[in-house]
Amino acid sequence: MRLRAVARVGLALLLTGASAASVAAQLPSARPPKPEPAPPPRAESLFAQGRLRAMEEQLYADVARKPRDPAARGALGRYLASRGRFTIAEVLFEEALRFGADTASIAQALMTIALYRPEVDRRRIVGLRLPAHERDREIARLNARGASARATDSALTVGATVPFTFAEDGRTLGSFTVRGTGGTMRAVIDPRVEGITLARADDPVLLSQRFGVTRDGAPLLIPELWIGPRRVTGLAARVDASLPADEMRIGIDVLWAWRVQFDERTGTLHVPAADATLRTPASAPGLTHVPLALGFPGVWLVPSVGRMPVMIESAEGRALLRGARWRFEPQFATVVVER
Repeated sequence: MRLRAVARVGLALLLTGASAASVAAQLPSARPPKPEPAPPPRAESLFAQGRLRAMEEQLYADVARKPRDPAARGALGRYLASRGRFTIAEVLFEEALRFGADTASIAQALMTIALYRPEVDRRRIVGLRLPAHERDREIARLNARGASARATDSALTVGATVPFTFAEDGRTLGSFTVRGTGGTMRAVIDPRVEGITLARADDPVLLSQRFGVTRDGAPLLIPELWIGPRRVTGLAARVDASLPADEMRIGIDVLWAWRVQFDERTGTLHVPAADATLRTPASAPGLTHVPLALGFPGVWLVPSVGRMPVMIESAEGRALLRGARWRFEPQFATVVVER
């Protein structure tokens, strides 16, 4: 039963596009979309067995057998997106659209991967109609990003290492302290979240910019926050009224862009300098590559071929990383673990 449950939950996230949570993050007034039909049993079985390479081969074979089938092309695109190959996934989504795929579903998928690519202008996503307040937030976000790129402030590019408290609660990865204009706040890394969430639109620490609405799910823009000596500007966020007032939640998509490194030996989180070149060998003594699949939201880890994937925050996922230095490695679609 557990094998089947992992297969269905995992494939529902990997192959059917963005989750209801991700849609709510970007379109807070919209209803969650109806789920698409379950993927083929063959794909379910391969995912549940941790056979990601075989799953990829199966999906490529489906496209080769039915080259003009938008469903096959979209499924391959979603799988490749889950492996961090966003550019190829985007091409496949656009091809699926030309072959008759549902425009709203493709727009939803493109929005989901845009969360991992802060350089993307979300107003230009094919088929996506952002509400006025979302468009205004996107304009402000891109303006802040452009201003940071032109600035000479070294705080925008310096590397930073800060204390990090690793969690064992089965829900989050841990927490660290960030500074805003009005003080400090606890930042919790939550794989179940997409983007950044705050308890209130008028948060007194981060002084977020509002865009006409303040209800639960409303879009915000954090003008700046500090991680140690590192200044980060123009961060999209949304309201989640269920959070404690002194806490923010940060999703994996934000960390992906920051290229963060975790060190469980020293209890720290490190944000590399903006111009740092991170080179990871395919193999080296003491180095392990744990295959990953993004769940949108969430991260699945594959302990080894033939074993069921586990969520990164689960007891099994934490056991793979505990006591090590580790980071996400998009080049190999793995978590690189150094012991």
